[in-house]
Amino acid sequence: MNVHDYALTFGIDGVLIPVKAAVKVTQRYETLGGRTLTRMSNGRGHLQSRWKKMRSELSGTGWAPLPLAGLDRSIVHTIDCVAPRAVPIGTPVSERPDVPGVIRDGMYVYWPRLTGYLEITEDTDPRSATWGWTITIEEE
Repeated sequence: MNVHDYALTFGIDGVLIPVKAAVKVTQRYETLGGRTLTRMSNGRGHLQSRWKKMRSELSGTGWAPLPLAGLDRSIVHTIDCVAPRAVPIGTPVSERPDVPGVIRDGMYVYWPRLTGYLEITEDTDPRSATWGWTITIEEE
């Protein structure tokens, strides 16, 4: 088995989510930031930025419920992401320890590890025996 086969699923706090609970998974990344575009007297824009964090949303469906019903959402959790990202070689990143990054086309491709607060929504279609879910994490 190739080491990147492990990247086909994701983990929360070091526990991998079973593939049968995440048969179809999509992940979206979004950069959050304390930034404001202000205008000078001549109309020229000036971007002021104080901080930058990541927000990610994982959505999926499976043939079994997501085993997260008892997860305490008032504390910080760690998600080992399923979707890779690419950065220029030499850029510091926080990546999954179980899936090493690779160099492709002059970029470093890696699977992120995010630490932050979670929001989880779940929905079920009992007639077709499928479970759907969305997990949103915002870095602390």
